Amino acid sequence: MKPKAITFDFWGTLFTEGQAFLEKVMPARYEILLDALSEAGHPAAEEEVRQAYRQAALAFEEAWKAGEHMPVYDRVARIFALLGAPHDPGLIALTARRLEETSLLADLKPLPGVGVLKDLARKYPLALVSDTGMTPGRLLREHLRRQGLEVFQAYSFSDETGYVKPRPEAFRVALEALGVAPEEALHVGDLPQTDIRGAFATGYPFAVQYVGHREVNGEAKPTAKVGDHRELLPLLE
Repeated sequence: MKPKAITFDFWGTLFTEGQAFLEKVMPARYEILLDALSEAGHPAAEEEVRQAYRQAALAFEEAWKAGEHMPVYDRVARIFALLGAPHDPGLIALTARRLEETSLLADLKPLPGVGVLKDLARKYPLALVSDTGMTPGRLLREHLRRQGLEVFQAYSFSDETGYVKPRPEAFRVALEALGVAPEEALHVGDLPQTDIRGAFATGYPFAVQYVGHREVNGEAKPTAKVGDHRELLPLLE
């Protein structure tokens, strides 16, 4: 396989949140919501906030599975509604922004072999095609900067494009920015349903499943599987 460009998924392929992230970020998110609800004149108990947060996360998951991007604003609006707080667009927008920013309180955990992207970037144009949740594209760029991985020439983040995988538009945004046709590209991602199926539906001839974090099975069969990104080098040769 000799592609002209490579696109990568972000979450579960290059990075995971890791334990430190969860220990620092989640309490900060609950704190922000508790403060916002007090500000709205509708204080709530922490357990209520946690429960509403979980329900909003499930709604996000459902939207994602249906091929739609749910902005953080909509998640916060849902939490306010679940807890009976008044709908205050300004406060909801501010709270959404604060929740997003918590993502910078801890570094993400790189997955095995991620450093090889620097070598790949010397030979191939690279792009990211990633669905985003509570951490938007602008902050994922900052995480890449922190990790010394500013190797991508193009980005397709669902919060910026409105397209989630497996929709071909999500992939095309990145490919068009690189000036490469789908038939000339290779995609690397961890989820068969979104990454592998989406890449093939877009017209990619090659889609590699990264299984170094966890192996997820699905009906879309990848061209190859790798458990460490360094395994991409012999594959590309």
